[in-house]
Amino acid sequence: MDRKRAAELLAENITAIYGYAYDKLYDKSQADDLAGEIVYEVLSSVERLQNDAAFWGFVWRVADHTLRTHLRREKLRARVLAFPDEGSEVSLGIYMPSPAESYAEREAADEELHLLRRELATLSRHRREVTVAYYVGQKSCAVIARELGISVDMVKYHLSQARKQVKEGMNMTRKYGEKSYDPGVFRLDFWGDNNHYDRVFDRRLSGAIMLAAYDAPMTEAELAVETGVPAVYLEDELDSLVAAGLMTKREKRYRTNLIILTDAYEKEFVRCTAEAYDTLARELFEAARALLPNVRKLDFSGQDYDDNRLLWTVLNIVLYRGYEMSCFRSPVADPPALPLGGHGFLFGYDNDYENHHFKGITGHTSNKEGTAWFTAINYRVAVSCQIYSHFRFWEKGSIMCDAILGLPSEGDPEVIAMLIRDHMIESRDGVLSPLFPVFTEDSLWRLEEMMIPLRDKIGDFMIGISDKAEELMRRYVPQDLTEPLAGISDVAKIHHRLDVMAFVMEALVRNGLLTVPNEPTNLTVFGVRK
Repeated sequence: MDRKRAAELLAENITAIYGYAYDKLYDKSQADDLAGEIVYEVLSSVERLQNDAAFWGFVWRVADHTLRTHLRREKLRARVLAFPDEGSEVSLGIYMPSPAESYAEREAADEELHLLRRELATLSRHRREVTVAYYVGQKSCAVIARELGISVDMVKYHLSQARKQVKEGMNMTRKYGEKSYDPGVFRLDFWGDNNHYDRVFDRRLSGAIMLAAYDAPMTEAELAVETGVPAVYLEDELDSLVAAGLMTKREKRYRTNLIILTDAYEKEFVRCTAEAYDTLARELFEAARALLPNVRKLDFSGQDYDDNRLLWTVLNIVLYRGYEMSCFRSPVADPPALPLGGHGFLFGYDNDYENHHFKGITGHTSNKEGTAWFTAINYRVAVSCQIYSHFRFWEKGSIMCDAILGLPSEGDPEVIAMLIRDHMIESRDGVLSPLFPVFTEDSLWRLEEMMIPLRDKIGDFMIGISDKAEELMRRYVPQDLTEPLAGISDVAKIHHRLDVMAFVMEALVRNGLLTVPNEPTNLTVFGVRK
């Protein structure tokens, strides 16, 4: 916060500050002095405050600190008067501390203990273990060296450095980072085969660490101050994140090892590209509507749907094929092997998926025999009528394919019940059937052949969008983030090309060309059987 704004806020509330001072001292002249000191101290240090919303909490912390300093100063002055220098005319008396001075002494002792604990909490693992063993455990350097498997000289070195660090820390005002009171929200995006990362960020601390160490590497002590969490509690989190490849550690500094698409970046990107989607959406809609008579001549279940639902199906298929075409003409790299298993790309967000346009995408999912497959895309604009849950993914996929083939399923009855509840399938006399359109391979091929010009147009548009995204992303991603789990080019292609599909659907709904039904309807699920 700038000093001028702070001065304005203090002037508007000077009565409250004076009231605080008088309440503590019960003396008008001293209260005047203390109020002035509080204002001075606030204005002297307010520029270090990173969050304007925390201003008044900061003011009252400064006020408490200034009060203790004031009381200690008055206590010293009283002692000088009570025990005068030789030759002074002041009568010698017995000094008795006032209740306020006793309070100040207790506060000072408590503050020193708090500062000591704070600085011990920032020590790295080895220094903390050595310090606690020596001063608390009363162990000799030789015993500590033997227990920790290090030399006696190294024990002495750690003790020396720990004493120096604690002493320096207790004599400074540490500026706790934003993550100590506002840890933020970190969310992960996985694009690959088997996701072993979906539970890594169940704990909020892991996400706060990822956000804190994104712009620049940080030591364990710096992360402890930034997050407001003692280093002893950070160590396991940091070890887990490094083991998962989500963070790197170089020369005692930790660094987030993936690209984070920030809220600021995504909003700027939308501002730069918003106008293009309306034009594309209208062109696609008119072309798809012109094809409907020929589409209804194809052999597939669903050819008798009303125009609105059939257009959702046709446009969803051509958009998805356009995405595949963009990846064919401008490929995404092969997904790397990941430390926790499987292959894939990982990147993150600094918000709770607030800028997302999907609620899950299931691509080409087939049965073991390869005789049936399906695609289910949950556009956020249509979640009120369709949602295909990814819970128990493989079991659901197998049952969906059984329904496409019209077979009695041997799948888990609980999973079958889930799909029936979500209006994906129905069961009659033990035989499953789909509640979405199903094509033969031949009819799907004929549909896609009709839409080749549209598919190519979409593919080229997506490539242009991802190129713009890559250019803008390079201004937001830290330049020294050199080996993330997914590169800028790959993230731009994966994230923004798929988003074209959602932006087009949202534009069509917004402009009244497509409608979202009020009842459960699988607008963007389709199956294929051989």
